[in-house]
Order: sequence, then structure tokens, then C-alpha cells
Amino acid sequence: MTTAINIVLGFLPLLILGGSIAAGIDDDRRHRTMFALVYGLWALTLAMWNWMRSWPAGWIALWGAAGAVALLVALMRRR
Repeated sequence: MTTAINIVLGFLPLLILGGSIAAGIDDDRRHRTMFALVYGLWALTLAMWNWMRSWPAGWIALWGAAGAVALLVALMRRR
């Protein structure tokens, strides 16, 4: 059950990104940078949620790493 929940919650921001592009929002540099920022914060939140529920350490590490990488990408894209 934890695997299904983590996969669904992990892909939720990607579905929102696809919906915003389909709605006609320009997929420019600023939009991708904001997506990386939001995805990074979402992934870190998901890591903390997994930690509070005492779910497997692999999920915590995965979402923590994904969040850190996404935030670094957002930071690098701003310059």
C-alpha cells in the first residue's frame, strides 16, 4: 500500500504540470523553474510525511534526494 501511495503522490505534480501546459500556459524557462521549485518542496514534504508515518527508509531517502535535486535545479536555473 505504501508503494502505491508514494507513486501516486510522486506523479501528482507532473499531472498538474501537464494540465497547465494543456491549458495553454507557455512552457518557458520561468515556468520550468517554478515547477522545479514546487516539485522540490513537494518531494521534501512527502519525505517528511513518510518519516512521520514510519514508512520504509527507502521512500524517505528517495523523496529527500528528489527534493534536494529539484531545489538545486531551481536555484541553478535562476542564475
